[in-house]
Amino acid sequence: MNRKSPAGQGVSSSEFRVSDPVTLTFPYCQLIILLVAVAAWAEPKTHHLVPSAAEKAAAEAALGKARARVLNASPLAMFYYSDDSLGMASLQAHADAMTVLAPQCYGLNRGGALHGQLPAGVLDVARRAGLPLMPLVTNPGFNRSTAHGLLHNPKAQERAAKALAEVAEQNQYVGWQLDFEGIDPADKLDYTRFVGRVAARLHHDHRLLSVAAVPRFSDTYPDNSATEFPTGEWGAAFDFRGLGRVADFLVLMAYDQHTPLTPPGPVAGYDWVKAALDFAVRCVPPSKLLLGLPFYGREWVETSRGATSRSLAYKDLQQFLADPASERHWDDLLRTTWFQLREGETLRTAWFDDTRSLREKQKLVQLYQLRGYAGWRLGVEDPQFWQPEGQ
Repeated sequence: MNRKSPAGQGVSSSEFRVSDPVTLTFPYCQLIILLVAVAAWAEPKTHHLVPSAAEKAAAEAALGKARARVLNASPLAMFYYSDDSLGMASLQAHADAMTVLAPQCYGLNRGGALHGQLPAGVLDVARRAGLPLMPLVTNPGFNRSTAHGLLHNPKAQERAAKALAEVAEQNQYVGWQLDFEGIDPADKLDYTRFVGRVAARLHHDHRLLSVAAVPRFSDTYPDNSATEFPTGEWGAAFDFRGLGRVADFLVLMAYDQHTPLTPPGPVAGYDWVKAALDFAVRCVPPSKLLLGLPFYGREWVETSRGATSRSLAYKDLQQFLADPASERHWDDLLRTTWFQLREGETLRTAWFDDTRSLREKQKLVQLYQLRGYAGWRLGVEDPQFWQPEGQ
């Protein structure tokens, strides 16, 4: 965390002016000298806080090993972590199957101050497994005003880059992932410049930077073309070409195609994901791209009064799997599993990326020769995902 104090208030020089000189007699001088000596002797020694040469060498070796694990992985398997009991159980069970862990636990404010900390227990699990850590840092709440303030304040950006470098060193992170969302489309260039600033600071220390990017389908926004999937406002601030030049990796967050504001449909239909990849690989070298995989689903409940929607973990599907009246389907075009259950006048529809649909998306990693994939998030996935294919 950035421990730098807020700037102090201005102080008039008259506050330091001595209007009535004081003459010190000899005993007073002796007393002051004695007090200064005692204070110097009693002052806590801080030299042990400076890393020794051996400690520095060990830290550099650990960073080199972590970098090698990330950069040499094929495919690179990143997993996101949000602190809850399900996430921790999945992390403990499957840490050895991961390349890098990305906990969502830090945020930057408009002044560039870094807030947050690693959830309790995550560091212990990661270190036992030799698992590199690349935490996420967001504009908290994906607040547009927060992002705008930071992106238009060079001093705040320098403060942010410095804080990210310091915290990464203190906690032995292999790097960071910037997950800024809700950015004003007009701030696209400013965001790319900020990413470049952070990347330069981290690269100086031999650390890595990845960027979470919302899918877009063309260079144009607003996109008035006849394309099936126009670029939306949420993705308009991401300059794929510029970000791809300065960051080590881009994670294409290929999910939330359908939301509570849309009719029922897949979180990430196969055709939608392919269209997003088609644009991404035209802008970014595939070796720098990770495909974001949704480990969750969504349910819509429709009644005569309207419709509501909520996200689903795999455990939430038991209500469909256990009911004989529930209809389970596979959509050949969208390559996603969906369920439907009618209860009186209530129609419940759920789309979920189970292991079958996730395997289809993982094949796209091979087809497009991407660096790897990133699963959002641990604890909500189909348990069969961890089984070797074919079992």
